[in-house]
Amino acid sequence: MDINDIYGIIDKFDASGCSELNLEMNGVCLGLKKTMHEAKCDVPVKKDIVRINTEQEQTVTTIQDVQPQSDEHIKEIKAPLVGTFYTAAGPDEEPFVKPGQSVHAGDVIGIIEAMKLMNEVTADCDGTVKEVAAENGTMVEYGQPLVILN
Repeated sequence: MDINDIYGIIDKFDASGCSELNLEMNGVCLGLKKTMHEAKCDVPVKKDIVRINTEQEQTVTTIQDVQPQSDEHIKEIKAPLVGTFYTAAGPDEEPFVKPGQSVHAGDVIGIIEAMKLMNEVTADCDGTVKEVAAENGTMVEYGQPLVILN
């Protein structure tokens, strides 16, 4: 396993919904762990220390998400499951949220249809809608941002 393989594993781990990974291969031990912000919006704040141990050397690297200073207060409401995202209750209905609209924790921001079941997606925190990141009627993945709040 070379450094490019390790970076590939880190990238895949970062994109996954997993919170912890321990891997041992060919004398290399790799431990990855994500910590989440304690606010209700589950915005990842940083990744903990990544430790890479080989028989010949020991390397410790710290990886942190760098967020622009101007976007400190941005919160993402993410898809809790895989399915089709709808911004309104029906084709002729008004969208649940629009940019500039104020939302409160518990307000419905959209619906995800999965296996013929309609699942309401609610805001985890208060804020003002900056952007509806997912388009109406499109397939969304678990953890994909649906609505961005200020």
